[in-house]
Amino acid sequence: MASLKPEDVDAFFPFPTAAPSPKGPARLPGVTHESSVALLKTLKDDHIRFHAFFNDRGFHNHASHHLVAIYALGAPGPLIEAAYATHTSYLLPSFESPQPIDGKTFWLHLGKREYYDSYLKYFRGRLLEKDITEVLEQYFFTSTANIGGPDTGVEPNMLARLHAVLVHPLIHAGGGLEFGLLGLVAEGLAQAAVHSAQGTNLVRSASLFQHPHADPSGIARLTALLPSLSLGKSAANGEAASDKPSVHALSILGRVLADDKYSPDTLGLTNLAEVTTFDLVDKTVGGALADLAAEWAAELAGDGATSAAVERKIEELTWTNALIYGVGGWAVRDRSPTKKFTANFFNMHLVTSSLFLPSFVAYLSPRSAAILLESYFAISLGWYVAQGRYPLPIRDFYAQTTAKPTPPRPASAPPDPAAGTLVPADPEPNPWLPIVQTTIVHPGEHVCKLQRALLHGATVYGTRAPGHFADTGLDGADVLDGTLFIRAAGLTADRLGWMKEGQEAGEWDRPAV
Repeated sequence: MASLKPEDVDAFFPFPTAAPSPKGPARLPGVTHESSVALLKTLKDDHIRFHAFFNDRGFHNHASHHLVAIYALGAPGPLIEAAYATHTSYLLPSFESPQPIDGKTFWLHLGKREYYDSYLKYFRGRLLEKDITEVLEQYFFTSTANIGGPDTGVEPNMLARLHAVLVHPLIHAGGGLEFGLLGLVAEGLAQAAVHSAQGTNLVRSASLFQHPHADPSGIARLTALLPSLSLGKSAANGEAASDKPSVHALSILGRVLADDKYSPDTLGLTNLAEVTTFDLVDKTVGGALADLAAEWAAELAGDGATSAAVERKIEELTWTNALIYGVGGWAVRDRSPTKKFTANFFNMHLVTSSLFLPSFVAYLSPRSAAILLESYFAISLGWYVAQGRYPLPIRDFYAQTTAKPTPPRPASAPPDPAAGTLVPADPEPNPWLPIVQTTIVHPGEHVCKLQRALLHGATVYGTRAPGHFADTGLDGADVLDGTLFIRAAGLTADRLGWMKEGQEAGEWDRPAV
């Protein structure tokens, strides 16, 4: 990569800002000037020195994901630098692309990883010249960017590329949007450009983009409605409630569970490679799953994409993907070596990616926000089916898992609270605190991402009581409550290892379907 001047690098990596949406993840106490300096130092180094992929198979550079996650969880500077050091030994040095990318050549090299550096430079330039909203709208949410036009050649399918390979480009760019770091946004968008257009039946461009967008510069951002995105705001406080029928994501999930055409046996998924199962699902039932996602998103059509409706749909996606990972992983626990929980590596990404939806929609027009959520839900359903459509025995899960997970302790050294301590028999009154502490020192970059996403779910939706989802039609949803997130977090800590407390690191499960 051609060297950047220090002042240019600084423009792309300023001090982190607050999340653009009130419904974005909170940052825990522990974030300091020192930790912020360490974060920016490591992110700048990664941006300049290393490529987005670290091998010929297209495996992703996760360094920035790791760093921003533990930073937000309160990691101090030395810990951030130690985390970065775990990545630098295997990352691929950055290299020049064969040719530069400009407005005329942008569409010619999509899907070619060797052009990452040129796409990175191109998006850096656009992000300095234009508002983030304009860039996102023009390159990912227009008819031209997806169906194509006179100058694009084949269909670009840019939205499908944003969702490709377990939604990695969206996750990467989403981190930049959440923390106000244009460098990460540029990296994520460049990654999308060089990914293959995966899941094109699930992300049904011809339907989603049948009517060309208006000039992106003239589209109002969803943030114009941000006052109604705060907790407790309702339609009665400034927004008219939609009169369009509302279908809950859990209702759709119940239909997928009940329909035999989505079963692994019907689809012939057994003993196929992981990504191949997703491609097979996209080919065989991708259109049917896209229909379900379209039905779910129908209330967002036209003027229905109010901030209240978008907020509600993001919550539904958060619960759905946490259920798939947590309850589904517990249901097939016999497939894990521990026989206690299958921490499915692929389904885990559904949880971590949902964390960035509030930050993404804050920069999009209402229409594009609706398109993003519909396509994201279709992709989530596609991965759920591709991983074997795990059963979701919610009642059994709640009966046999705990909402008070505790770290392992030597039997010889039980806690000995002082006289007068309140509830001394409860060693972890807030079970999230030991999970956060053990998470930030765990070397696995996906562990902090997953636990942070579950922590966010508990923070925002933890007060949901049993019965809240009773009318969704999903079996067992009547017992579902806000403890889902801590239950899944505890099972994850048990499976991946309480390393701070002395356990060896565990592994993510990649079971054959």
